[in-house]
Amino acid sequence: MKEYTIAFVGNPNVGKSAWINALSDADFKVGNWPGVTVERKEATIKYHGNLYHLIDLPGCYSLNKQENEERITSDFLQKEQVDLIVNVVDASNLSHNLYLTLLLRELQIPMLIIFNFMDVVEKCAIHIDHTRISKRLQIPILCVSAFRKKDKQLVWDAICTQIHQDGFYYPLLSNEDVEIYVHVYNYLDDHLPSYVTWNEQHRHVFTLQVLKQEETAWKQLEGWQIDLEAIKALSQGMNKERIEKSRYHVIASLMNYVEEDEQKRFAFTRKIDRILLHKYFGLPLFFVIFTFLLLFVFQFSAPYNALIDFLINDILKKYLAHAILSFPIAFQHLLLDGILAGVGGVLTFVPLMAILYMVLSILEESGYMSRIAFLLDRMMHTFHLSGKSFVSLLLGFGCNVPAIYATRTLDNEHQKRLTAVLVPFMSCGARLPVYVLFASAFFPHKASLMILSVYGIGILIALILAFLLSKQEAFKEDGLFVLELPNYHMPNFHVVFHKVKEEVKNYVKKAFGIVLWAMVILWGISYFPTGNLSESYMATFAKTAAPIFEPAGFGNRWECVASLPGGIIAKETIVGYFGTVLEGDKDAKPAPIDLEKDIQSIKEETLHAIKSSIHDTFFPNVKLKSQDQGAVIAVKNLWQDKYANLRAFCFMVYVLLSIPCIMTLQALYHEYGKKMLALSIAMMIIIPYGVAVFLFQFFSFLL
Repeated sequence: MKEYTIAFVGNPNVGKSAWINALSDADFKVGNWPGVTVERKEATIKYHGNLYHLIDLPGCYSLNKQENEERITSDFLQKEQVDLIVNVVDASNLSHNLYLTLLLRELQIPMLIIFNFMDVVEKCAIHIDHTRISKRLQIPILCVSAFRKKDKQLVWDAICTQIHQDGFYYPLLSNEDVEIYVHVYNYLDDHLPSYVTWNEQHRHVFTLQVLKQEETAWKQLEGWQIDLEAIKALSQGMNKERIEKSRYHVIASLMNYVEEDEQKRFAFTRKIDRILLHKYFGLPLFFVIFTFLLLFVFQFSAPYNALIDFLINDILKKYLAHAILSFPIAFQHLLLDGILAGVGGVLTFVPLMAILYMVLSILEESGYMSRIAFLLDRMMHTFHLSGKSFVSLLLGFGCNVPAIYATRTLDNEHQKRLTAVLVPFMSCGARLPVYVLFASAFFPHKASLMILSVYGIGILIALILAFLLSKQEAFKEDGLFVLELPNYHMPNFHVVFHKVKEEVKNYVKKAFGIVLWAMVILWGISYFPTGNLSESYMATFAKTAAPIFEPAGFGNRWECVASLPGGIIAKETIVGYFGTVLEGDKDAKPAPIDLEKDIQSIKEETLHAIKSSIHDTFFPNVKLKSQDQGAVIAVKNLWQDKYANLRAFCFMVYVLLSIPCIMTLQALYHEYGKKMLALSIAMMIIIPYGVAVFLFQFFSFLL
């Protein structure tokens, strides 16, 4: 059995992933390329007795290595053993796509070209003579669709045929330049040392490198003691710029085989853009659209999140609790409050993540994501962020976890890292119960205003950090941002579905490890040595550390300090912690089992989730008053002095800026590695303390 590596290469959003999905039945592995957050997809298929590794290389426009995507693609093609390049091309935009095709052709690796989006070509009345283009390029071209089953076999047959070809392509240059090329090639062929056993492909690649005047190639000539002056004379001033210009001439000549009415081709897109990119109404319209999308993502998914929480914590937990009643108490608590709580914490996010990935995929597939970047880029550029950064930061107000994952849609590594470290400063929905509890207790008549001011502080801190961090080398971006606005496409929901399925599957798989360990550790220090929360190691540590937080206003109550580590599990646990410590632990025996009643409850909750998801999307219900008056009274009794309100506000600000939940930390680690995680944690230890101390000391002086 032979093994072959097939590299799928093309511009962004040309359908490479769709073809790998089709050829592999979506049986691929997803990860990141080493050292960067660019996604890596690979499928291994056994076909006709041979093993094929299908590699989805990052979308790029050239091989100049200026961006991570270009660097990854170029290095893989030049350093790895690639048996065939499948160049996926947007047939409705050939003039832009063929530049990369010419660069790939110069690598002298066997190639196959797939003309994608032929349905768009037909709608736009574009006629492409692909037979003549194929003959000119010396590369077979298939006009196929990843969503037509019959085309799958055509592509496999072409791959099996083309993979055994030599992959030698004559350079496409002007007649004069071809003559120069041949003279240099023949001279090198005659003067290369006898021990150089290059085949014809390698010799042609090296000749082109010499004509481009690449430094490594000329050093190699010098090492072989080949007459450089003779080479210069034969080259007749040929250089990289001249070859570059020659490529554009070739593309222009290839476009002679394409007949199109440009007005008709762009008519549909221009009509939509007149509205969506309007000088005055474009931005307000975006905010209306995106507000609805945010409501859809968070309000539509919330009832399903609650349903999963109900199934785990009200149903499964009850039955599991009865099943392990004979086990030691400590083991029962570990299983129920540690492991099951950790599993539930991961699974509760699944509906939210699925809806988010679906919305992002539709925005990307349709072409509107590029318009968002275009509309917001100037505004965000003031803070050294891009238009797409705004999308991630806005998602952060709902939940930091999907907001971190959404940064992968940004255009370069610097922007991704910078936006990711800012996301946790966006106050997620999980922090809202803490604000509501304290605002209801200490600011009963100004609760909404105080909560809004907390949100404002988070935004202000994030913008200041964006400006400061952008000066650092790790986040500094000097490159020119070139934005292409593609034609609008109707999203293919087959592609969207597969993307959502794979993203959610990988999210769950990668989130379980670190979350479970963290939950077990936090449970342990909150339970031992006595099993009583107020006497645990956590409480003992909090009582010792409390004086450190006194300058921040809330350190005179150890309960506030002890509640903070639990917030790493989920910020809502801070409210539960106060309820347990201040009102007393209401530990009760498991509820009695009634299978018939529980099945009925599951039916009712499921039906309620379906109805609520539809209703809440259009009629959102945001509660700003605490429903637990007992907890409000207990929290209000924390402080009775003249600084009570200020202490409460400082605690709210500290919760806003402190280390986010374990799921957010996991997302940061998964996407950006240990260094970025360590930086984020360090910032969210120093900044909340500094801001809280400043607020308390400054305003207490004025009181």
